[in-house]
Amino acid sequence: MRRYSAQVQYPDPTKPPSGGVLDVNEDGDSTRKCKTTQSFETLFDSEALSDVVLNINEGELTFNAHKMILGMKSEVFTRLLNELTAVDDSPRLILKLHVDADCVQIFSRFLYFLYSGAVWLHREYVVPLYRLAVDYSVWPLISHCENYIMQILEKTIQYGYGTASFSIEVVSSLYESNIMPGQIRSQAFQVLCVCFTQLSCSKLWSSCSWEMVRDLIQSDDINADEDCILSAATGWMKDNKLQDKSKIQDILANIRYPMLNRRVLYHLLKNRAFQNFPYVAELVDGAVKYQCFKDLAEAHHEFTGVQYQRRKGQLPRSSQTVGTVPHQHIQSV
Repeated sequence: MRRYSAQVQYPDPTKPPSGGVLDVNEDGDSTRKCKTTQSFETLFDSEALSDVVLNINEGELTFNAHKMILGMKSEVFTRLLNELTAVDDSPRLILKLHVDADCVQIFSRFLYFLYSGAVWLHREYVVPLYRLAVDYSVWPLISHCENYIMQILEKTIQYGYGTASFSIEVVSSLYESNIMPGQIRSQAFQVLCVCFTQLSCSKLWSSCSWEMVRDLIQSDDINADEDCILSAATGWMKDNKLQDKSKIQDILANIRYPMLNRRVLYHLLKNRAFQNFPYVAELVDGAVKYQCFKDLAEAHHEFTGVQYQRRKGQLPRSSQTVGTVPHQHIQSV
C-alpha cells in the first residue's frame, strides 16, 4: 500500500513529538495520547480507495484522502467536498485548503485524528491544532485540546511559570482570542497575573491591547509589587503614545498608591506627575496621608477601600524600604 511522499516532510503523527516513547521529565512536561473508538487508521494518507487529494497551501503538503471519512468527521469538509467538481478528467478530486503557517506542520496530526481518533498533544502545537479543529468543526478534537490547554494553565497557576508552561506570548493570545471558551480565557488571565513581572518586562507588553492592560491593572491577583505595576502601566502608555484621557485615567485610577514605596510616592507628589487628572492626584494625596498616619488608631477609618488593600499576589514589605524610581516611565501625564 503506497503512501504519498509529500514535498515537505511532515512529523510522524503516530508517534509523540519527540519521536520516541512518552516521556515525563522532572518539570512535569509531557505529551498525551487521546483516542476514540472508531478508527480508519490504515487508510491515513493511503492511495487505497482514495478519491480526493488534499492540497495544503498550494502544494506545500498533499495528502491522499477519502471523501466518506472526511465527511463523517467534519461538517465543514462535507460542505467543501459537495462544492468540488472534477478537473481535467482527473480520477480524483483535488481539494485546495489554505491554513495558517503555524498549522502546516501539524495538519498531519489533525488529519490523522480524523482517521484514527488518536492524537498526540503537546504544548508546542496544541493551540494551532485547536484552531484547525475549530475551523473544521471537529468537536472531539476541540474537547481534547481544551482539556489539555486547561491542564497546562492550571499547573502554571499552581506551581508558577516553568519550562512546562506555555510561553507568555501564547498565554496572552489565549486570553485575547475570540475563539477560546470563557473558562480558558479566565485561566489564561490568571496566568498573566501570576507572571505579570515577566509579561511587563517582555517585548510583548507594549503590543498588548488597552483592554488587557486595564484588566490586569484592575485585578487583585497580580503577583508583583505596586511599584512594578505603576512602572509597567506608565511605560505601556508611553510606548503606545496614549492620548485618550479617559483611558489613561481608567489605568491610573487602579494603581494602589498607598502600597507604593515611599520614595516613589514622594517623587509622584513632588513632580505633580498626575496634575492633569484631579481624581488620580487625589488618590496620591490620600496615599501620602496613609503613609503619615496609618499607625494612628483614630485615623484607621479614613483608610478603607480597595486602594488600601494589598493585592493577593503581593507580600507585605516595610514602607521604609528604599526603592528605585523608574524615571524613564513615571512622568507627567
